[in-house]
Amino acid sequence: MAKSKNHTGHNQIYKNHRNGIKKERRPRKMSMRGMNCRFVRNQAFAKRGMKCTPEEKEERMAAQKEAQKRMEEKKVVEREERLKELSAEKTTKGKK
Repeated sequence: MAKSKNHTGHNQIYKNHRNGIKKERRPRKMSMRGMNCRFVRNQAFAKRGMKCTPEEKEERMAAQKEAQKRMEEKKVVEREERLKELSAEKTTKGKK
């Protein structure tokens, strides 16, 4: 007796293409599954900490601008000191 047929792919491609083969859509939100659980937990706390009212946001911006101004002034002072050091070093080298 002859062996019976086990498999055929006949008509399968036609059937699949009738509705069109679609690409999988990218998710709106990335899955946290498989990520480091400590990182995920910290991320949630960080997101909650970022939520604030417009008044709080304004205060934070003002504080940040003030801190930036202080940092710029500090930078200028440090640069001047460094230039003085370098000029003093040059004069001591020139005298030797």
